[in-house]
Parts: sequence; C-alpha cells; structure tokens
Amino acid sequence: MKTNNNKRSFLQVNSRTVTKAFLIGTLMLGMVSCEDDLMLEPENNITQNSFYTTELQINQALSGVYSAMINSSSRGGYDVNLYLLASEVRSNNYTALSQNGNRDYYAINRFQDTSSTEEVGIIWDDTYQLISYANVILSRIDAVPFADNATKEQYRSETRFLRAYAYFELMRTFGKVPLIDRPVSPEEALTIQRTDLPTLYNFISSEIEASIAGLKDTYDAKNKGRITKAAAHAMLGRIYLTGAGYPLNNNAYVEKARANLLAVIQKEGQFVTFAPTYADLFKSANDNKYHLFEIQHISGGVSQGSLLPSYVTPNFGVNDPFYNAQSSLYSSGELGVSQSLINSYEPGDLRLPLTIKTSFIAQNGQPDNQNFFVKFREKGVVITNRYDWPINFPIIRYADVLLMYAEVLNMQGNTAAAVPFVNRIRQRAGLPALSTSLSSADFVTALRRERRSEFAGEGVYWHDLVRWNIGVAVINQAAAALNYNYTITTNDYLYQIPLTQVQIAGYEQNP
Repeated sequence: MKTNNNKRSFLQVNSRTVTKAFLIGTLMLGMVSCEDDLMLEPENNITQNSFYTTELQINQALSGVYSAMINSSSRGGYDVNLYLLASEVRSNNYTALSQNGNRDYYAINRFQDTSSTEEVGIIWDDTYQLISYANVILSRIDAVPFADNATKEQYRSETRFLRAYAYFELMRTFGKVPLIDRPVSPEEALTIQRTDLPTLYNFISSEIEASIAGLKDTYDAKNKGRITKAAAHAMLGRIYLTGAGYPLNNNAYVEKARANLLAVIQKEGQFVTFAPTYADLFKSANDNKYHLFEIQHISGGVSQGSLLPSYVTPNFGVNDPFYNAQSSLYSSGELGVSQSLINSYEPGDLRLPLTIKTSFIAQNGQPDNQNFFVKFREKGVVITNRYDWPINFPIIRYADVLLMYAEVLNMQGNTAAAVPFVNRIRQRAGLPALSTSLSSADFVTALRRERRSEFAGEGVYWHDLVRWNIGVAVINQAAAALNYNYTITTNDYLYQIPLTQVQIAGYEQNP
C-alpha cells in the first residue's frame, strides 16, 4: 500500500490548511441557506480582506477549490454524485433491483427523479460551491504579490480551468444554467437567469483555452495532481466533441476537438504515459501516473478518502478475497451491474474480470451470485472506515483521448487512420485488431462498443449516449427487455432544475 506522501503534500497542503481553506470559504461564501446557493460575495469583508493577501493563502484557497470535488456532500464527492449516481446509474450499465426510500439511485435509474430528488440538489450545490471558491480567488489574485509571476499565472490558470470544468458538468447535467463569473451579492445572484448553451460552451472553452499558457506540462512529486497542459487539451477535446453532438450539433467543433486531442497524443512518452495493462490503471499506487485529470483521494482519516468503492460493492464475508471489515452493502440486492453490460464484452476481453464480478462470499460464508463493479476495489487495502479508500477517480483518461481522436478522424472521413488508435486499446484488452478496411458505419458500431467496455463504471457511457443521441433508443430497449414500465424521450437527457432554485430564483424548468 502506498504512503500517499506526494498527494498529501499538494492536496492537503496538510490537513490543517485544507480545513482552513474550507472554513474560510464557508465563512466568505455564505453557504448557509437555499437562497444563498449562488451567493459568492461574503458578508464578512474583514475576514475576506485579511485572508486573500499572500501567495501562500492563494495556494491554500486553490487547494480548497480542488478539494471541493472530494466528499463535498454527506454522500461523497463528484465521483459518487456526478459520475456514479447521475451518470453511470442513469445508463443501462446499471439495473435498479429494489427501492430503498433513503436512496435516490432507484429513481434515477428508472427515470422517476423529479426536481425534488435530493441528489439533484446535491449536484447543483456541490458544483456551484467549486465555482464560488474559484470566483473569489480570481477576483482577488491580481492584488496579491507573488515572488514569481509565473506561479501567479499558474494558480490563476488552474482556477480558471476548474471553474470551467464545473460549468461543463453543470451544463451536461442540467442544460442551461446561470453563468456567474465573479463574486456577486445574494440579491444580484437571484436576478441572473439561465444562460443559453452556445454562450456556456463559448465561456467554458475560452476559459480553458486561456488557461493553457499558464499551466505546466508536469509537476514535481509534491505537486502531482495539479492541472497540466495535457489535461486542459484533453478536456477541451471532450468539450468540443460533446458540443459537436446532441443537442448543439456544432460541426465547427469537430476540428477543434481533433486539434486538442492531437496535442495530448503528441506529448506521449514525455508528459503522457500509456498504461501497459488495464489493471495498472486502477491501483492507488499508480495515482497521478496514467490519468490526465483525477479526483485526488487520500486515506488515513483526513476526510479525503473515496466513498465510491463502498457504494458499488457488497459487504463481503471474511473468506472473500476482496474482504475488508469496513465494507458496506449498497449494490447487492438493490442496485446491480446490468446483464446487458456484461453481455456487451467480447469473449476474452481482459477488462471484464477487472471491472465486474458476478459473485461474492457473503458474511454467512455462502456464495451470493450478484453483479457488481470491482474496478475501484483493491485487494488487501486496509482502511479505517468505509469512506476512506485511497484510490483516485479518473475524470479523463488517456485512453479516452485516443478513442475520441479516433472518433473524430472517422467523422472527418479518415476511418483507416482512426482504426489503429482503437486497436491500441483493444490490444491492451487482449482483443484482436479491427481491420483498417472497416466501413465508417461499422467503425462507429465498434467504437461505441469499445468505449462502453473501456470506461464501464466511470460515468462516461451515459454522456456518450446523449451526445450520440441514441440514449432514447438504448434506454427504451433496455427497459422493454426488463419489462420496466417506462419510456423516455430526449427531455430525459437532462435533470430537472432543483425545485428550491426554481422557487427562489424563478428559473424556467426543463421540460
């Protein structure tokens, strides 16, 4: 098991300073009631003016922005809320088996969620919290003296990237959302209505493009986990490819996606590393080694561990190789990996046993045949509680860059050049190569299957279904096969705006 010294130095800035950043952020951002969810201007100006005055304090506050992705709510961080519950569970990779009144996964999986569903409000609040922290830093950093201007620009660029990333996730979840790029009073915040998608895309992409110059290609061991130039290019590739799909369908974004994805690929071997095996990708010892942008987690009782493994795995018995005394029962009997996902893997795919298990030894010592994700569960890892797993969560991986680049090449009519990028992923998975003479249509079919297998459990597939605009057909077919009494439309691609926000600010509701 790793010691986490590298991540501990950066993300915590030690646990005391991160706690300080959160406490100050809480005081200054007024996160005290529903009315203040978007309030960015602090009420205590003395506290505000006395804090953002030194380079160290800006760095501490920036650590607070990063930490906003970690265990933001009682349910967990962005990995649990954005990528598991709102994305993975939404797709047909999961099947809700029974309903628990204390959980939202059943409603989300069965498309029964409403504007009052708690998870909807959690995502809204947690994401705007990050934006709030970032806005204050960006409004203060110019007046702060730095020993080195390059460091100031680096901190500014990281903050701009993180704020733009948060808006991208909000937009993918809710569609139009209020765009607030500076500290505002509570009264002004209530007057800012939802912003249209083209304006949001322009803001998000422009902010990340502007951040690239100030970011570094790599960081020393103490600062691993910070945003790099490659991470920014990769995120731009994802943003532009998303904008080229449904609902914006902006064809001008295709070439922009290609250029940014290529910029990442050209860094391989120097600043980007392709993992030799699939298993290497999901070991906490390899955090910040293969992924481009990760949610940083540290075990050891510092409130920065991951909750995700305990959400997706059952409570094993002592004779199970994945046993850990702090496991929790979440998916078993209530929420399981779908047979559809399991069946979608090609024979011999090495990723399947590393991603999904179909049985476990229960606490009574008997085998229990149920499906669950094991990708983020590490054998032999000792933790103090079930909310304290050390493994990072990948927001964007290099494999995604390669597959998105292949997708773009095919969209531009260059299928033969696209195939080798997919074959590289398939070779690592132990699968035969695709033919370079594959038709464009057959390539699309193969690519979509490949992406589902490669990123299962990572919250990618649902957003793929939406941007390809095949989500309605895929979900309705899956529901019919399971005799579920529902059908969806494209309206269900977006979640409802939280009811409290509609009531307070008068936002128009999604259809």
